[in-house]
Amino acid sequence: MRLTKRDGKSRITWNYATNGGTPVAHVDQMYSLYELRFQEARKRAAARRRAAGDTVMQRQFYIDREFDRFPMNHGMIRLLDGSKAEISHDWLAGTGVATFDSSGHMLTYSGARTTYLIEARRVADVPDIQTLATQFAAAEAKSGPRSLSVRDTVRASIGAANFTVDYSRPLARGRTLVGGIIPYDIVWRTGANAATQFTTSAPVTLAGLQLPAGGYTLWTVPRASGVELIVNKQTGQWGTSYDRSRDLGRAPMTSETLTTPVEQFTISITGTDATHGTLAMEWGPFRWTAPIVVGS
Repeated sequence: MRLTKRDGKSRITWNYATNGGTPVAHVDQMYSLYELRFQEARKRAAARRRAAGDTVMQRQFYIDREFDRFPMNHGMIRLLDGSKAEISHDWLAGTGVATFDSSGHMLTYSGARTTYLIEARRVADVPDIQTLATQFAAAEAKSGPRSLSVRDTVRASIGAANFTVDYSRPLARGRTLVGGIIPYDIVWRTGANAATQFTTSAPVTLAGLQLPAGGYTLWTVPRASGVELIVNKQTGQWGTSYDRSRDLGRAPMTSETLTTPVEQFTISITGTDATHGTLAMEWGPFRWTAPIVVGS
């Protein structure tokens, strides 16, 4: 795969080995184009006479990023039968599922098992784009352009340890949270947008996990029986780029039900003395907590 970037002064070319994978463009949040990945996989599978259950490897390249900073990543499509297929790739935590008509056109796509919680479907009629644009413009004029999941930073100290948590704060907006937009048994970015960043200036124990001073990302896995905290050593990544191989460890959190629901997702750190404190996550009806011990 050869990618070239040029402007009026220079021209730079990168060459990447596809290692047998099919090159595809990174268009993963444009779902009318997303079906191109599935169509390419179905074409490749048919040419090789592959049966349902087989996989087709793809290598995605980026048309909107610095090629040298974002080399080709891996993707895998599993053909389940003539009308359904699954997809997973480096920028998608979890597995997406698509259905097709007899001509191979994508009818639906579900990200319910991923951290891109999108539900897309093909419509028979062309949407009234002007009406939609007018509605968005009116809403923006009323409140100004804003993110529904505002980025925020928590700063706290317990004894000699200084902490920061950099995270996005989605609103509940009447939705079912755990078991709804936060599926059971799926890794959640613990907020929205970019992964939730956690830093400590001193060695601490968090939920029983020993953390040297430094930066981490925090993830959670809600389950019917409770919730699991994941401390990951990778930092700076988007919230769908969870890499289990970089985990420092996993531990259970304490789960409580709030009498007064919290509309905006909130993370806090509070101390009880010079060496002990609590990390808390609250949203809607739930409150998840984990103990912090400094210097252990």
